[in-house]
Amino acid sequence: MIPGKFFVRAILRSYAKILGLDENQFLNKYQERLLFEEYALDKQPKKRLTPPPVLTPKRLLVLLAVLVVAVVAALLYFFVLSSKGENRVLPRQDPPPRALAPVPPRRQVEAPIEKPALEEFKGLSLDISFLEETWIQLYADGKTVWDGVKTRGESLQIKAEQELMINLGNAGGLSFTINGIEAKPLGPTGAVRKDIRITRDNFREYLLPGAKNKG
Repeated sequence: MIPGKFFVRAILRSYAKILGLDENQFLNKYQERLLFEEYALDKQPKKRLTPPPVLTPKRLLVLLAVLVVAVVAALLYFFVLSSKGENRVLPRQDPPPRALAPVPPRRQVEAPIEKPALEEFKGLSLDISFLEETWIQLYADGKTVWDGVKTRGESLQIKAEQELMINLGNAGGLSFTINGIEAKPLGPTGAVRKDIRITRDNFREYLLPGAKNKG
């Protein structure tokens, strides 16, 4: 890929300078390798080219005779085949039987599959929609289910059997429902709220008066 020997020497010289090595040592090794390759090429045996055969008049006559014999044999072969084909009587072929129209399979009517009734969830279901960037920490039945920051437009869905615990860094940055019913705001924008405890017994205290189930 390198264009010439002059460029190879220049590259070796620059590379050796960058590495802080003796450039003459690498140039001498490169020169030794070139001399060795030239010596190896000179020692290889040279192939002798054989001249193409000369077409003499005698060989030309033999070639023409072979061609004539081949043409005559081919004509005789086709003549014999054509004479045999004229005397041969073709067997009578009966018309193919008419194919019967396929009978469409009877369509089986499957009985409708009854879907099992969904079991009603009797715990706490919290659906949160974030209006502003808000840090929130959520516990469901004593286990941490979320601890981080949510931005505007994001949401969270949490379920618990007995209780939910909430810590907030921006109480006014969200709206939420409990079991599908809209809940009251937890505080103004920027307010920090901790240890908000929602249970199956007190969750109605967090609902808006007169709010109905959205589901």
